[in-house]
Amino acid sequence: MADVVLVTGAAGAIGSATVRAFLASGFDVVGLDVVASVGEVAPGASGSYLGVQVDVEDEIAVGDAVGRAAEIGRLVHVVGIAGGALPDEPLAETDPVQLPPKIFRASIEANLTSQFVVLQSVTPWLRANSGTDRSVTLTSSWNALTGAGMPAYSAAKAGVIGMMHALTGPLGADGIRVNVVAPGTIRTPRTERIWAHEEGHWDRLAATTAVGRLGTPDDVARAFVALATALTHVTGQVLVVDGGQLVKR
Repeated sequence: MADVVLVTGAAGAIGSATVRAFLASGFDVVGLDVVASVGEVAPGASGSYLGVQVDVEDEIAVGDAVGRAAEIGRLVHVVGIAGGALPDEPLAETDPVQLPPKIFRASIEANLTSQFVVLQSVTPWLRANSGTDRSVTLTSSWNALTGAGMPAYSAAKAGVIGMMHALTGPLGADGIRVNVVAPGTIRTPRTERIWAHEEGHWDRLAATTAVGRLGTPDDVARAFVALATALTHVTGQVLVVDGGQLVKR
């Protein structure tokens, strides 16, 4: 029976890089995303790939999608990437008065509640596969660990870390590891769109790294694969993938 990895946010830049990285590591992958192109993120993959269009805030739809993943093989690793800053959030970065509560709530739903919805759906399937290493890796952000960032997005990503700490013991009792990857600034088509209003944004952020460059989707994807496959005695931890942004700032 094949070992299956479930990746949410699979059609995005980091998500598609993560799908490819797990396929290259010999896993079958099921990718979930709200956009139709989720089925196109792994063309020509040597392993089995199934893309499912689903809104990860929809409990019923997520349950159905996870059931499809479990039919393919033994569900062993889950990577929750879906989420991201909403288009209106950067405009209110320096003044919370400018951020409508509606947007704040929407960011919490997209970045925190959605992670819990997926985790709740996958846990029974992970528990059923006792006897093999299993893991859940959630995605936070360096915004949750620093004094910079958008208030709603930062609060949601900090909540992901809090949820991970609360679940480390209960999931560990079932042999399931749970960790968080906190990327630094990653330049993607999506982030380019929402920061297009700020001239010189990327150059300024690159200057905040210790290594002199911003991270790439592949940098983050490798961290997910390492936590799932190599760091098998690691749980309850936050792995920061930021090229030293936290250190230098």
